[in-house]
Amino acid sequence: MAERNLELNSKEEVEKSNIEVSKKLSKEERKKIRDKKKAEAGFPTKMTKYLWFVLIFANIVTFFDGWGTIAIMLAISGFGQSRLLRFFQQLIAQDPDLFSYFGVSDSPLVLGMILSFAGIGVVLAVSFKYLVDKFGRRPLTIFTAIGFISFAVLTSLSPPGPNGLGYFLIFRLFANFFLSGDIVVIIMAEEAPDHLRGRLVGVVLSMTAFGGMACGLIQMLGIKVPLPGGTYMSNWQSLYFLNIVGIIFIIPLFFFLKETKRFKAMKQYEQWRKKRGLQQKTGWFVPLQKKFARPMILGCVAGFLIQLVYFGQITFFGLYFARELKMSQELIGFLTMPIAGSAGLGAVFAGPLFDRYGRLPVIRLFNYLLIIGSIFYAFPAIFIAGEPDVILQTLSVIGGSIGVFSLVLISSGTILIPLEMLPTHIRSTAMGWINAVQRGAVILVPFFLMFGAEQVGGLNLSYQYMFFLMLLAILTAAFTIHLLSPESKGRELEEIVVTEVYTKKAEETHGKRYYEKYYLYLIAFASFILIGYLYGLTTDGSLLGLSMMIGLYGVMSLVCFIIVILVRERLM
Repeated sequence: MAERNLELNSKEEVEKSNIEVSKKLSKEERKKIRDKKKAEAGFPTKMTKYLWFVLIFANIVTFFDGWGTIAIMLAISGFGQSRLLRFFQQLIAQDPDLFSYFGVSDSPLVLGMILSFAGIGVVLAVSFKYLVDKFGRRPLTIFTAIGFISFAVLTSLSPPGPNGLGYFLIFRLFANFFLSGDIVVIIMAEEAPDHLRGRLVGVVLSMTAFGGMACGLIQMLGIKVPLPGGTYMSNWQSLYFLNIVGIIFIIPLFFFLKETKRFKAMKQYEQWRKKRGLQQKTGWFVPLQKKFARPMILGCVAGFLIQLVYFGQITFFGLYFARELKMSQELIGFLTMPIAGSAGLGAVFAGPLFDRYGRLPVIRLFNYLLIIGSIFYAFPAIFIAGEPDVILQTLSVIGGSIGVFSLVLISSGTILIPLEMLPTHIRSTAMGWINAVQRGAVILVPFFLMFGAEQVGGLNLSYQYMFFLMLLAILTAAFTIHLLSPESKGRELEEIVVTEVYTKKAEETHGKRYYEKYYLYLIAFASFILIGYLYGLTTDGSLLGLSMMIGLYGVMSLVCFIIVILVRERLM
């Protein structure tokens, strides 16, 4: 016993000595020591040829994910009537939109059902995310990428008429099921040097927006795929069919992709545990354990609310511009470019800003900009009575661009921060659960927007008011990030996991400072409800309709905030 105590004391003295020595070293010297240890373990400390390859490969995958995501919005919004370029005029004439092609009415209910059913596939994608942690990032990347592109191409071959709508929905469901962008984001995060992780992950995420922008460009130009016999696919069919270009790039590049070093190290550790009869640390429901509650709730709650706003505005901005801002289809097709471009720029700038100034300060700043942009986006519509007003339209587009830029940047943070807090052996499984909850917004948004707009504004709809109510979701997401997020700038993934997941967050647990954040939220919440009623009086909606929608958004936000409080109180 005495020898054991002597040994422990000796170890403690060595650790104290190392700490004292470390304190005397400069920041640059400590960084050199860390970089040397990483290099010895095989982890890069700067950009290498292979990291450039991984970045290019991941960008291609997320580019076509973004392409497929924006295609449904363009198809439903009926932008195929653009005649901006005379060269394509003969191709565009009498080009049916999605509703005309399948012979269904252009109604809020039908539109909501189409988008919601297709969104189920995104939520179900969690079912194979555990396989990524079990068999590796590399094999599941090619499996999901080919699956997504294949079903996207099949979507374009759906036959016309009401029966063809069934094929379309099934193909859309499976295409969403195989979305592979999540896996390449994990690969990039695990391979990137600590000081570059934010910007590299941001670049990968940005390609989703640029894929959507390219899709909008194809739609605006009216480019169609030729068929045998001198005929052409419709414009929306061509958007889906052109996904096949992704296979040309992804399949040959895949053979140069390696398994991540962190995954291989984790598998070796798992095999060591298995030989000794120890319980495996991986599994479908392991991320739901209490010790992972902080990153899981952070990703699920904040991510869900941000996705609700993002998907709602991106999907319905075309209908909003057409019906309430009185824009022509040609103009809407053109404005797809700056709005999608703003989303891409938001993701591009997210990483460098996160790495330079920290995750939390950047997210806090752009939350304010998001609120300002959303106000300019929604309010001009109430001043347009009949004829379009160029100044008001311009203000709305500028506000929308600022809002989308900020929204994508914040969304990147809600993906990056939980990803950094999760250990390697459950990173994909946990992110699968988080993404399933986040993308549950894809199912709810059509009814939040379409049903709400119809309730408030009657047959003329009122998207501008629905976009205003989404500020409550933004408010709740901002407080969620503020209350649960750690600052992970420049830290190793393993260090973040140990300090933020397996140990309790070191914060003041009593006193005014701890609880004043709750008071601030409740004051902001009450103020927003009051302003919501005052703003609602500018619409033609009834008091019952206004109360119904304010109550719907209010209850959703309060439930999310109560969940955050409960998790925070239990883990502090």
